[in-house]
Formats: sequence, structure tokens, C-alpha cells
Amino acid sequence: MFVRCPSCGRLYSSLIPPTCSCGEPLRIAYDYENVDVSRWRNRDKGVWRYRELLPDVNEIISLHEGGTPLLRAKLGEELGLNVFIKDETRNPTGSFRDRLITVAVSYGLPHAENGFVVASNGNAAASLAAYAARAGKEAYTVVPKLIEKCKLTQIAAFGAKIIRYGESVDEGISYAEGLAEGKGLYNVTPESNLIGLEGQKTVAFELWEELNPTHVIVPTGSGSNLYSIYKGFRELLEIGAIDEMPKLIAVQTERCSPIASEVLGVEPKAEPTKALALYVKNPLTKELALEAIRETDGTAVLVGEDELDLGERLLAKEGIFAEYASVVIVPALLKLAEEGYFERDDRIALIVTSSGLKGHYSESREKFALGGTKLKILKLLGERSMYGYEIWEALEKPLKYQAVYQHLRELESLGLIEESHRKGRRVYYGLTEKGRKFLETLSA
Repeated sequence: MFVRCPSCGRLYSSLIPPTCSCGEPLRIAYDYENVDVSRWRNRDKGVWRYRELLPDVNEIISLHEGGTPLLRAKLGEELGLNVFIKDETRNPTGSFRDRLITVAVSYGLPHAENGFVVASNGNAAASLAAYAARAGKEAYTVVPKLIEKCKLTQIAAFGAKIIRYGESVDEGISYAEGLAEGKGLYNVTPESNLIGLEGQKTVAFELWEELNPTHVIVPTGSGSNLYSIYKGFRELLEIGAIDEMPKLIAVQTERCSPIASEVLGVEPKAEPTKALALYVKNPLTKELALEAIRETDGTAVLVGEDELDLGERLLAKEGIFAEYASVVIVPALLKLAEEGYFERDDRIALIVTSSGLKGHYSESREKFALGGTKLKILKLLGERSMYGYEIWEALEKPLKYQAVYQHLRELESLGLIEESHRKGRRVYYGLTEKGRKFLETLSA
């Protein structure tokens, strides 16, 4: 791997920003002439199967990411089209970002004595939390105030530090950069460091091996995944594995459409959407995403908020539960099919980026799973240690005294509370560290 600015000749090694200090866009390149793709067939599936086109690392930090299923869609049969679903929910933490983080953490490990940091709207933060834990390093995650509770829970479960900053992820990127400099952390935010995108591009390699698609439909927020897939296919073209690039199709919601609107020539919007993972108001990788669409003769599609439930239901019929940010691909496919965009022999790949278990959606579902009495008990113990009868008296709704101890046992089994001390026969309970972090994620 080598990174040299084509304009001024400056070399980059550890942190590789999207653009050189002289303003020229940077590209990570390899010795393409000596890549033998036949070697890939004898290796296990996963991101590191393609190591000739990945950065050299001293140690691989992996949870067996990549190698996700490609399923023929029943919906395609109804449309008279060849449609396949790339199910990235099968990655270790439930999203495509595991591809990014395994490479970013493995490459950054020698530079991460004090740990790692990422600015994320949830998925990359959860992934970093898991991989940093695996590497035995601290993880700092800068996430927006608008984020699904389940993602916060996942991040906290891995022991990462959560910093809530700004309304959308855009605002957290510069904060993460400052945190990296101030604390000596290795920054894996893709808008600040291109290295992790090398992992994300392996989706393209897997699609080529199994399908060699003519079209790839991608949920698009920052545009980094779209660009990653483009780079992967571009490298396959470079090494002679393919003769033609597939058309890349970006899908955004009507409420937040900075990339799609430019492609379609309509007025862009930057408002919160139920598809929170796509809520990126000013994507720093916008130009890279536009390049991917333009160079592949692709297009973009806008999806309304009222179409998200339809997308969720149709994917569920395929056996896949995806978050709103992923299900946009289904109404996008339907719109393009209705417009006659595809030919009958086209091979269309839909990228499902993240599991529905990671967070959702309607206001009724946003209430945390540990609601009601258990949540009230946690809040009481957040103030001070208490014993059972004391907790029972403090609860405002009618409840049998014995039921309090059932709640306490369940909270204790979840690792959220523990016995803090005893006075005579009284057993006092307090929050564990996990319980305190748990409560912080709800009140932040």
C-alpha cells in the first residue's frame, strides 16, 4: 500500500485524510500488477481474504467480519428481475461498519497507545467499541443526540466511553479530531482517516465473486460506503478481473438528501429523518460519493418517510430485519423498476447495511426496553444505595412488596445493580459501573 499526493508528492503513513494539505484528493493504491485473485479462492471468507488489496498490518484484530450472505430476493421474481440481497446485518456487531473497523483498528494499533476514537451516528461507534475491547484498548465514541437507544446500549455494553455531541454526526467529526489530538487517540472516523474504507470496499469483492452485479443499490448517508464499494470495483477493473463497472445507485430520504439531490437536480434538504443513520447534513465525503455515481453512470433515488414501513415489511418477508436506514433500498428498487430503469437480464444487488435490532424507529419503539418499575428502581439507586423496603416506599405506583425483590433479582442478573453493603439483616443495593453507564445513555 502507498499513499502519495499526486499533486505535491507528500507521503502519508498512519493517518490518511481524504485530501492532502495542499487540497488534492488522496487515493490509497497497491501494486495491482502483482495481484493474483486465484489465491483468494483457497482462503476463508471474510474481509482479510483479500489481503493483497488491504493495508499491511502487524496484527489483525478480527471478529470474523465479512463473508456475509447473498440471497436471491423473492421480490425480484415478482418484478421479473434478478435481485439479490447482500445481508450485512450478519456482521459481528450487526452492521457493515465492522468491515471498516477491523482494518482501521488493526492498522492503527501501533499508533493507539491511549486508545481509539470515532465520530459516528451509531454503527461505527458500536463496532469500534467491540473491536477496541477485543484489542484491549480504550474506545471513545462521539455520537449525536439524535441516536437510537439500542445503539447506545450496545456501545455501553462493550465498555466504550460515550460522548453525546451535536444533533447530527457532522458536528461530532471536528470534536473527535480535537479529542484525538488532546488525548493521543487514533482517529478511525472515515471522514478524517481513509484507512478504514479499505475494509468496507471488500463488499465489492464479495459481490464480484458471487454475482458480478450490473447494479448496486446502496443506502447513503455520508457517502463513504458508496465510495468504498466504488473503489473496490475500480480495483477489480484495474487488475483485470472485470471489464465494466456496475452502476452505483445512492438512496437517501427526502428529508435528508445532500447527495441524491445534487444528482437529481432538486433542492436538497437536511432535516431529521426516521432513518437516523442516514441523517448527515453536510457529508464531508460527498464529492467522493458523487464521483462514484458519476464514474459508473449511476443515479440516485429519494424515498419518503411514509415508504419506510413498506421497505421494512418487504425485507422482513425475505427473512431480514433491518433498520430504517437500510430498508430505503426496497422502495428505491420499486421506483426504478416502475420507471423501466432495469433490463430483464440485469443483476441487481441491494445492500442491507444494519440490523433492525440496533435501533428503531417509531416513537412507541424508542422507549427503552427496561422501562416502568425497573427503570424507576435504577434511577432511585442512581441517587444512593437503598434496601428493598426503602425502594418499595419510594416507588409512586401501587406494587406488592415482594415484587420489588423480583425486580431487584432481575436487575442484578443483568449486571446493572449489586449488593453494596449490609446493615444487620438489611441488604443495600447500588448501581454497578454498567448500570451507571446504562442510566447515562438514557438521560444524555
